[in-house]
Amino acid sequence: MFYYTIDEETELRILELRHAEALFQLTDSCRDYLREWLPWVDATQSPEDTKSFIRLSLKQFAENNGFTAGIFYNGQIAGTISFHSFDWANKSTSIGYWLGKLFQDKGIMSSA
Repeated sequence: MFYYTIDEETELRILELRHAEALFQLTDSCRDYLREWLPWVDATQSPEDTKSFIRLSLKQFAENNGFTAGIFYNGQIAGTISFHSFDWANKSTSIGYWLGKLFQDKGIMSSA
């Protein structure tokens, strides 16, 4: 699967089902903070919801229509970065990203 090493501490990896529990725990621990910007937070109530999201992301990746990567910092999932729905005709996409609160102010997102 896709991975990209940014530096000694930071790596991007395509999300896999095995990441669901850790990603859910990160989302859940930052729920109040993330809710302000991410409308899907309240609908994510269990690791199974996160697995559904990862399955959808993997389908997008397989169809060459976008992808979501986990941002890993010192081996821990710190957040995600996504390219939403590639528009191949116009050669454009939109980017979405978030970091858990404990991982902010470390330059992670600037590097990612």
